[in-house]
Amino acid sequence: MAAQQKTDWHRLLGLIFTDFFTGSAWNVELEKDLSMKRQLLDIIILRQDGGKLIHPLPDGLEGMKKHNLLTFKSIREPLDEWTLKELTGHYVNYRKQISPSFHNLYPEDQFQLYGISSRYPKKLFSQQPELTKVQDGVYDICRGSDNIRLIVLNEIPHAKHNAIWHLFSGVPGEVEFAARQYRGKTQKISTVLNDLFDN
Repeated sequence: MAAQQKTDWHRLLGLIFTDFFTGSAWNVELEKDLSMKRQLLDIIILRQDGGKLIHPLPDGLEGMKKHNLLTFKSIREPLDEWTLKELTGHYVNYRKQISPSFHNLYPEDQFQLYGISSRYPKKLFSQQPELTKVQDGVYDICRGSDNIRLIVLNEIPHAKHNAIWHLFSGVPGEVEFAARQYRGKTQKISTVLNDLFDN
């Protein structure tokens, strides 16, 4: 039962992103299978040629790259050290798969990694000396040569452009605010929002 609930939360966020980026310069892929042994990366947001840019983006997504890899932990799941190791592993695998060859990899500066958490990851943050607060709810962490953007949804400022984050913050008042503010771009979005509220 718990595993099913986890998959639902990830898929709901992915479906909201799919709607949010509809008609823009970005394409969203959900639960991307990156290996022979089934391991799913929650969300990829891929910059396409053409399409319009969205402004303002939700806090923390400014400066997205061509390939944006996201892992998401809902209110019931911890964003922890293992999560970031998995995300880095997904990035390495994904970069190898899409590049022309293992000896001709796309440049690192075309990729951005995101760890998104509904709640403050207290244990993870206490273990990270290289953590930098960018703004409320948005942090950067350096791991080797990789910079991972961490977004803590229940700390994100109350604002219309952050409605997509408030939907998943786990804070009832913020979820209600987001539901009033978020205007979907596709017909299916009302069903997705209903599923979100049911959860």
